[in-house]
Amino acid sequence: MILSALLALAGLDATSGAKPMFPISSMTLPSKEDNAYKKYDKYPPYCSTPDEMDKRAVPPLQGNSNDGSSKLIHVTALIRHGARTPFMGAPEYQCWPGYWDDEETGIWNCDLKTYVSPPAATKEPQVVDNTGLLEEVADFLFEKRYDGLTISPNKTGNNLNGTCQLGQLLMRGYDQELRNGLHLRQAYFYDGDKTSDEHAASDGRMRLFDLSKDDGHQGGGRKASTTPVIGDPTKEVYQEPNLRYRADDEQRTLMSGQILLRGLFEPELLNSGDDETAVIRLHTGDYHLDHLAINHYACPKTADLYRDAYQSDEYKKWIEESMEVKTVKSFVKEQLDMDEMPFSMLDCMMTTICTDRTLPQALNNFDGSLGPTPWEESVESSSDNGDFTSMFERIANFAIKNFTFSYKYNDAAYPKLGMGPLWKEIMANILPIVDSAKYPSSGTPPPKLALFSGHDTTLMPILATLGDNVWSGTEWAPYASMMQIEIHEILNSDEGSAFPSGYAFRLIFNGKVLTSKMDGCAANSELCDSQVLVKQVMPFAKYQERDCASTTASVVPPPTEEEGLITEMESATKNLFTAPGGMWVVMLLVISSMILGSVLTFYMMKRRMRNEYGYRRDGLAPGDLSMSVLDDESPFHTEDSPGVDSAVAANYGTHNGDEKKSDENNLI
Repeated sequence: MILSALLALAGLDATSGAKPMFPISSMTLPSKEDNAYKKYDKYPPYCSTPDEMDKRAVPPLQGNSNDGSSKLIHVTALIRHGARTPFMGAPEYQCWPGYWDDEETGIWNCDLKTYVSPPAATKEPQVVDNTGLLEEVADFLFEKRYDGLTISPNKTGNNLNGTCQLGQLLMRGYDQELRNGLHLRQAYFYDGDKTSDEHAASDGRMRLFDLSKDDGHQGGGRKASTTPVIGDPTKEVYQEPNLRYRADDEQRTLMSGQILLRGLFEPELLNSGDDETAVIRLHTGDYHLDHLAINHYACPKTADLYRDAYQSDEYKKWIEESMEVKTVKSFVKEQLDMDEMPFSMLDCMMTTICTDRTLPQALNNFDGSLGPTPWEESVESSSDNGDFTSMFERIANFAIKNFTFSYKYNDAAYPKLGMGPLWKEIMANILPIVDSAKYPSSGTPPPKLALFSGHDTTLMPILATLGDNVWSGTEWAPYASMMQIEIHEILNSDEGSAFPSGYAFRLIFNGKVLTSKMDGCAANSELCDSQVLVKQVMPFAKYQERDCASTTASVVPPPTEEEGLITEMESATKNLFTAPGGMWVVMLLVISSMILGSVLTFYMMKRRMRNEYGYRRDGLAPGDLSMSVLDDESPFHTEDSPGVDSAVAANYGTHNGDEKKSDENNLI
């Protein structure tokens, strides 16, 4: 079995097998990033500076701690990847004049490396669980570098002109996800005296993992008073079914989740033993078919709903009549010397300011004074006299509302259809806990912790599906954003209580409790009955059973040339069959083809019989199909190819097109 893994590690020691060697402190920034966030006086929340990340700790549970009224038994965490490079290169990715010509913004070099482990040279398998699954221990690692297209010491032929790949996680993103891991550990891991009183896990109700219990397995699974079994107490906390780790197949999402888990499980990974390599399973799939973001290619009807939103009277009224929109357009034309604002403007501004690169003078005015603006109207336009104020924030606010409009439109119909498969994945871990009679476990116990590593376009549409009041649509999900759904068992519930199901959930986003914003949940209440969540999401938590048939010619990623031809043929055939009299036309074509084919075959065979053919069959082994035609007058021979023509196409083995173009522009 081949073992291949991406290792998101700052320090590695490959001298003793492939065991990761982690720094003692998870929170120490690499020396090359010590000057991070020093160029500007203030940074947008989007950047997720260390001060901003510190505000996102999981809040303690209200009420009397350790009163035994409830017990946390499951957490689903969804994250956005950390800070990254631009997701596209020139010419598609346009910012402002001179962006790609300036070495500071036009060349991106990366220090964070990706390591890949080969299969073990000794071929000695290691049993990692009782199912018989074998994993080989890697003997060494490969360090993956994006410098194969070097042009000069300071430039490469890559899309970003340096050693970074498109959308690659940066060291700042590494630090952000480490902090996320620490937030989760402080909230859900109890380790006796090592747990500070200020951390949520000091409350007995919040101890998802109790490491103080000397059971030899760091408090893995737990049966306790719950009817359904959750996790497995005989396994390590980072092993399934205690943990389920899911990500799409992008470098920045894969590595962000791995880094978070390193911050979360570092002590346990260090204690795994010198003769054992800790294995954490990662579940992913074909990127162009994945559903951690809305996928028009996989579900064409989502493209219909997207188009409906931007063709609606509501959107046209806003985009055509808003004075603020007019101000932004005037500024872009007059001050940035651009005919219109490119779709990538928001990303351009944020990747520039968040990495301490230089903004154009006209945009170098972020002070945080404006904040997100409501849909009705933002600040008054002052473009008539040429006085453009706070334009960084005003452009950002316009770009955010313009992008997220489709998420909020028509009761979030677009994200409900697009995120249905992800909700089905999420609820597959929750339903066997909160309603085990109706949704029994399929054999494997649900995990105690489920981690989904995705994008901003994962979190924002997911929030939009939870109700109109949960997320305004005017705030972007910053780097390393994190959403949690906690499931609490209510230990003193009864039929007349606020939790008739016996289970409650708590919804948290970037350290803020949002539970009471959901319809059906009491105002100012942190916990809400689990059936409110079930009733909200289950009507659209669907995968293959959802209706994805497009009513129009949906805009989907362009297929390769071969795929396009096949698609056209399939479409033409279907149209012909469904047209009036189409069946008779097909039958006539088939009969005509048979007659024409018979005539041509007879003519060719008759001509061949008149020619003299010689076959060289000396030394042929049984089953050898080698055969050389010696007749130079054969119609199949050419001047360039006097022998047998190859049956293999000239482009055999080539790759046409890019199979990963499924709305990648939206995965920002």
